[in-house]
Amino acid sequence: MVNYLLMIVASVAGIVVLDEDPSSVSPQEWILFAVMAYSTVGLLRKLQEFIRDNT
Repeated sequence: MVNYLLMIVASVAGIVVLDEDPSSVSPQEWILFAVMAYSTVGLLRKLQEFIRDNT
């Protein structure tokens, strides 16, 4: 679960660093957004599994 959190934080940091023009989105930002979305889904699945196993 920590890996997913670190990927989300790294993606957000990368988007902030790569954001040169606030009026448009670069391809690199889209890739980092996809990584962030993938990590969020993975984190939610792990949390759901953790809750299911501990109830």
